Amino acid sequence: MANRSHGKIDKLRPEVKSEVESMITSNNFTYKEIVDYIKDSAGEMISQASVCRYARRLCKSLDSIRFAQETFRAINDEINRTPDMDTTEGIMRIVSHLLLTNIQQLSDEDFEDVDPLKLLKQASDLIRVSAYKRGVDIKNKELTEMGFDAIKQKAFTGVSKKYPELYEKFSKALDELASEEGGDSS
Repeated sequence: MANRSHGKIDKLRPEVKSEVESMITSNNFTYKEIVDYIKDSAGEMISQASVCRYARRLCKSLDSIRFAQETFRAINDEINRTPDMDTTEGIMRIVSHLLLTNIQQLSDEDFEDVDPLKLLKQASDLIRVSAYKRGVDIKNKELTEMGFDAIKQKAFTGVSKKYPELYEKFSKALDELASEEGGDSS
């Protein structure tokens, strides 16, 4: 992680620093007004250039946070829109979309600096991750179904031995439902 710059504003009392950040983000104050506020409230002398640099870093950080929040919101919206999808699938869809969008926006000159083997490897990695996840999903589904079948078999066996009349009624009901739906009773 990159070293973070620690200027005079970072060293102000938290309430003063918070007010300075509010002044910067509101866009209602000039750098001179912010310098005057710092001088009046904290007794610190600071240049307008320092406030400008701090404002740029703050805005860049806020933009990064907003982008992360928008991305997370998009993932949640995609997951909520498709209830069977898990978070990993949502993230993969967003990343794939961003990747394809960025590739489509590249000019021919941009591709001159791109190593085609590296691009193919990264695309291959994305496909491999997607295939791996699908394989895990299929195995999990199979295990769940096998577990359910085992429990169902044990329950039916237990009920048939202990409550044969109940088992017979239930069995007939299953057969009737299966014939109504055109399915089988398993």
